[in-house]
Amino acid sequence: MRRARRSLLLLERRPWTLAVIAGAGLTLLVPSVLALYGPPELLDAATAAGDVRLVAGLAALFAVSIVVFRVALRRRRLPEEALDEEPAPSAPSTRDAPPIPAAPARAHLR
Repeated sequence: MRRARRSLLLLERRPWTLAVIAGAGLTLLVPSVLALYGPPELLDAATAAGDVRLVAGLAALFAVSIVVFRVALRRRRLPEEALDEEPAPSAPSTRDAPPIPAAPARAHLR
């Protein structure tokens, strides 16, 4: 279980990879469903359209599904994650003044 969770977290860091995997799954799923449950007239029309149009349609479905999944799987940052980041170092106003230490992140106090 721990290894599967780690691999899922690694996939979340690469949203394009996850979108390509999901797009390939959708591209395989939609034509399969149409072939199994579609009316025979639709299958005859697809056969009459030719191989070039079918391949172009599959490529378009793949490209559109990748873009849709990339937008849908975008990880939104939580407000608590801002506490985990280190604050930007502030420049002292005078050269002789000692630097002010930055306050530690308090994400453990959630």
